[in-house]
Amino acid sequence: MSIDYYVGLDVSQKQTSICVIDDEGKIFVEGKSLTRPLDIFGWIKNRIEMDKHIKVCLEAGAMSSWLHGGLCGYGLDVVVLETFQAHRFLATYRNKTDKNDARGLSQLLRMGGEDFLRVVKVRSIASQEARTLLALRDHLMSHKISLENHISGVLKPYGLIVARGSVCAQTFYDRVLTALAEAQSAGLNLKDYVLPSLHLYRQASAKIAPLTKQIEDMADNIEMVGRFMDIPGVGPITALAFYTAVDEPRRFKKSTDVAAYFGLTPRQFQSGDMNYMGKISKRGDPLTRRVLVNAATVMLTQTNDWSTLKAWGVRLAKRIGFSKARIAVARKLAIIMHKIWINNDRFRPKSLPRAEREELRRITQTGSAYIAA
Repeated sequence: MSIDYYVGLDVSQKQTSICVIDDEGKIFVEGKSLTRPLDIFGWIKNRIEMDKHIKVCLEAGAMSSWLHGGLCGYGLDVVVLETFQAHRFLATYRNKTDKNDARGLSQLLRMGGEDFLRVVKVRSIASQEARTLLALRDHLMSHKISLENHISGVLKPYGLIVARGSVCAQTFYDRVLTALAEAQSAGLNLKDYVLPSLHLYRQASAKIAPLTKQIEDMADNIEMVGRFMDIPGVGPITALAFYTAVDEPRRFKKSTDVAAYFGLTPRQFQSGDMNYMGKISKRGDPLTRRVLVNAATVMLTQTNDWSTLKAWGVRLAKRIGFSKARIAVARKLAIIMHKIWINNDRFRPKSLPRAEREELRRITQTGSAYIAA
């Protein structure tokens, strides 16, 4: 079915610039509307006959899922375009204005076919709610770690070393109090300066535990998330983050596309005789990429269950270094989890012979490159 009009929306918090072009690329009408689905739909309806085939596009952003759902509810054909592709295309305009951005998006929608346009899948409401929970916990965790680093850092110049490592929040709190008591006995008045940040650290730590419990409960209630957690190193946060980020597994033609979706594959640069692979692209959701790498790290360093995946990762770490090896294992984890989901299967690790397990244990104990990382 041919499309009569293409509509580009350049969204901002208060107003949205709108450009409508016909199937020949000529501007039909353009203007602005309040950034609400009802107002945008009303603007379009007052200028275009609703019996025409209209296709609408907007760039992925904070408000795109809300606008997409609302406009689709009014019967419009709406797609959300990948930010990276849209940004590169809009950069061809000499001047960066809202009007030009709306024009560029409508032209990109008209010229791009299904194989060219990078259309973003809008997640379900349930997945978006779970992502909000994960994001808030992640923010509190980064705040907690930042306060730990800051408090430890301001005490070091006085010779007060607060040991951290894998300790609970209460242990760190008590150690800082001990260090402040030592400082006071040495005639240093640091307590009044450090205590406000230390109390804030304790409050942030207390808020993390309930959020973690909610994530664990949510993970326990989703069967597929439970299957992901059968993989050594994959906990409820990693499993739920992957599940909600993918949302619909069949939108990926191949399981290897999932690793690229999370930015875990190397960038390629090719021009003439030049062809090389760079570092990973780091495209896509940073939270899911980070927890996948953390899961790979746990699998390689802390789990006692030996599988072919861990054996492969350990040998790879010995050959190319731990940092690169854990990225490769994270990439494999994403592929395996997608295959489990798409095939409605379970993780079935292949046991290793005892001699091979002993050999791999020696590598982890004596391999300097592995241990140093």
